[in-house]
Amino acid sequence: MTPETMTQQLRKIPFFRFLDLKVTEFDDTHAIATMPFADRLIGNPIMEHYHGGIIASLMEAVAAMTAKSGRDGQPPKPINLTIDYLRPAVKGPLIVKATVTRKGKRMASVRTVSWQNDDSRPVAEGLHHFLVV
Repeated sequence: MTPETMTQQLRKIPFFRFLDLKVTEFDDTHAIATMPFADRLIGNPIMEHYHGGIIASLMEAVAAMTAKSGRDGQPPKPINLTIDYLRPAVKGPLIVKATVTRKGKRMASVRTVSWQNDDSRPVAEGLHHFLVV
């Protein structure tokens, strides 16, 4: 599946349209997506930083599409997730990379990292576990 096709599929879901994310890389082991900044995503109106829930939602969305079992399988069901916020996300695009660290018959573990201008200065890191059926 191409990144463009995955972006089109995600845009069928209203919340993902709200996030306006675009998949730039996608294969069976990792995915990268970008989300442009918009005023509706602000959590701190004085500092104009992203809302933490928006960051976590974007990270979970990219992790879920990476963990998906098969092309036509059911979407993975989240078991748990942990997000570590490392620094504020300021005005500008937010990029997330999700990498499958382990994928079995019933469960997948996915590591995510989000950044803005410099991937060596992450905004947040996450660990996601999904039930894949």
